[in-house]
Amino acid sequence: MHKSNVSRKPSVPFKSPLQSSSRGKVVQDDPERRQALEKRLGELNKQIKEMQDQGYREGELQTHIEKLHEYNEIKDVGQLVLGRLGMLLGQLVLGRLANLQGVTTRDLYEQYGLDLED
Repeated sequence: MHKSNVSRKPSVPFKSPLQSSSRGKVVQDDPERRQALEKRLGELNKQIKEMQDQGYREGELQTHIEKLHEYNEIKDVGQLVLGRLGMLLGQLVLGRLANLQGVTTRDLYEQYGLDLED
């Protein structure tokens, strides 16, 4: 019977992903990088202020983002349905055309260079 290794001590100590990284040191040790980041932060804060002055609100923007996600999901479903409907109609049309010409649907697929698996 196989024994579980749950009680076995790990060979490598656990390193928490929440431990502080050295990124903060890099910015502190690089005054040019720090200055560039502070400048960018100032620009972004200015843009936020301008948008707020124009009447934009963060809550409204979040609502718009959520509505766009919902719209895209509905659109994707619609495209799937239309694609499937188009495929079924295409099969019906080819079936009817084959019947009128007295040939098989397979013959029409070959005649028009279509793949039977599509």
